[in-house]
Amino acid sequence: MRYRAVVAWGMVLAAVGGAYLVQRIYGKPAMKMDVAVRGSAADRVPVEMVQAEVVSLASTTTYTGAVAAYAEEDVYPRVTGRIVEMRVYPGDRVDPGQIVARLDDIELSSKVREAVAAAAAAEANLAQMEADVLVARQGIIQMEKELAMAEAEAGYQQSVAARDERLFTKGAISQQEAENSRAMAAAARAKVEAARAKLDQAKAMEASALRKRDAMAAMLAQSQAMLRTNEVVRDYVNIRAASSGYVAKRLIAPGTLVQPGMIILKIAQIDRVRFQANVAERDVARLRVGSSVRVRPAAGDGVLDLRVTSVFPFAEGPSRTAVVETVAENRDRRFLPGQYVVMEFELGDRADVVSVPRRAVQRVGDQTFVWASGSETAVRRPVKVGPADADRVGILSGLQPGDHVIVAGHENLHEGAKIAVANGAALAKAGAGPGVAGRGPQPADSPPEEHRGHAMAAEGEAAALQIRLVSPSGSLRPGNHQVRIEVRDAAGAPISNALVEVLPGMAGMPGTKLTARSGKEPGTYETAVNLGMAGAWTLEVNAARLRGGRGSAKFNLEAK
Repeated sequence: MRYRAVVAWGMVLAAVGGAYLVQRIYGKPAMKMDVAVRGSAADRVPVEMVQAEVVSLASTTTYTGAVAAYAEEDVYPRVTGRIVEMRVYPGDRVDPGQIVARLDDIELSSKVREAVAAAAAAEANLAQMEADVLVARQGIIQMEKELAMAEAEAGYQQSVAARDERLFTKGAISQQEAENSRAMAAAARAKVEAARAKLDQAKAMEASALRKRDAMAAMLAQSQAMLRTNEVVRDYVNIRAASSGYVAKRLIAPGTLVQPGMIILKIAQIDRVRFQANVAERDVARLRVGSSVRVRPAAGDGVLDLRVTSVFPFAEGPSRTAVVETVAENRDRRFLPGQYVVMEFELGDRADVVSVPRRAVQRVGDQTFVWASGSETAVRRPVKVGPADADRVGILSGLQPGDHVIVAGHENLHEGAKIAVANGAALAKAGAGPGVAGRGPQPADSPPEEHRGHAMAAEGEAAALQIRLVSPSGSLRPGNHQVRIEVRDAAGAPISNALVEVLPGMAGMPGTKLTARSGKEPGTYETAVNLGMAGAWTLEVNAARLRGGRGSAKFNLEAK
């Protein structure tokens, strides 16, 4: 026990002696315990701030729409057959009349040959019937001649009989001679009747031959029509496109036996496209043909300023929505049928109003307010909002042009909270007010700038921060997911004191802004994100550090 006490006293004396030597050598104590760091960055809430500006705004509403082809064509066969060739593939351009597929033509070609033979036979029969008609006409001519001869003979015999009758009356000839003359006249008249009967028979034969010829001519016309029909049907084995466009789908593979009406290809005209959205009836009433609409891809950049071309005159189902459409040129094939787009419709006329970004406006129950900047603190200021678009909200009362409002970092604010402006350098260039960089001379006893927590960037804008989504990635299931983000400066060094906000959302349906917390590794930040439904999601990440430097990035996720 005595040995241990001696060792303990020795250690205490060694520590006191070391402190005395440090003081003697450097002229100051080794540690001054009564120094307090005033106004450190840790005592302040990091925020981003912007100025209220007067801009031209109109009330807008945003809907998720879809791209539709300007026109679509279903290509299908008109005859039964097996596909032996498919000449196009999805993405190929086709022109009107172009052969896109071909069927086996063995059976149809055989029918064409049969029709050719039937037409030839009918033509030969018609020629025979024509010959029969000529024969009948020749018979008529012959019978007419015989009739003429019989009539002449009958006339002669009649005159002889009349003469002999007069001579017999006078007694110049015998009764026998008179009776012979009468018999010869009667025989001549009988020959006339026989010749007339033969003439009628010849005419009847001509009429019959004519009827047969006409019937055979009709059969020939029918055979020729059948031949043309079979030739046309045989050409149906060459399946053609009726209009120009691009092959959108190929539904049948070569070798498949197809039936008439079975769709084998879909062709879409996409040099022009239709943008369509289902708009609620409360908004449809304020839209008309010619209303302004801005269209942008759900995943991608670029905005099209267009006009409404059609408002469908009926509402669909329980949703009570009507289709509103606009048409645009699409020569570069930037938009494809089925893609999602965001359509922002203007619901009224534009007006010049004081406005702030949407993310500056906060709502709690029936109260609408913004966080404004006091001297160096946050001030909650009630406002009355007016027209709004996808990016900005008009303020009818509660703000003046040039007032500074907080757009990021609201989560940790309360009335009177001290703030540190992360984008102070940018505000200084714009003429910032109290509580930001560029606020004028400071009292002589002010603490050093690094302890006040105001991001004082060097002259000029700080280099942009680099943002990378570490996880999750790939296809995800709907639900909660842990998002991990990495933030680095332009040189690639990790940034551990940044304000990082994550805004998840789908096209036309922005979500709730989240503040990411620092992770275990330097420069990493984490937060939980709820992907509530299947579809394409966007994570918008904004990062700003207190000493200057900002960055933003968008990441696309797919929930299935």
